[in-house]
Amino acid sequence: MFLTAEERQTLEDWRKKYKSHSPKLQRIQILLNSDEHTGRRPAPELAAVLGCSTKTVERVRRQFCEQGLAMFEPTPRKTRSDKKIDGRVEAHLTALLCQSPPDEQPRWQLQVLADRLVELEVVEHISTTMVARLLKKTNLSLFTARSSG
Repeated sequence: MFLTAEERQTLEDWRKKYKSHSPKLQRIQILLNSDEHTGRRPAPELAAVLGCSTKTVERVRRQFCEQGLAMFEPTPRKTRSDKKIDGRVEAHLTALLCQSPPDEQPRWQLQVLADRLVELEVVEHISTTMVARLLKKTNLSLFTARSSG
């Protein structure tokens, strides 16, 4: 792996900027010590000096080869699924619990509730964990939602 003079200067400047416990600093040091121009250190030796695994050194080197310095740019965060859950979903869940469970079951199952919410196109996808959180949040229980039959 060869660093250009500009890349090396940028990494040197960044090295002065970050604190010693920063994960970015570790990646910067891996790259600076991986430059063929200044004497590339073997991955196991570099890992031992920096206190990380050999796989980390290899991953950082590969990522730099694929992305260059863009590897240090922040990546966009995914929207948490619970941010997509609103009162409309809670109302549909409550309405489902007021109905009899399917297939003569004594009570609703979390997976069946999740599947039904997706089937009714209330949500695109929902986990059983999220259904359980909604039940807890709305003080509902699968035990109180028994069939009245």
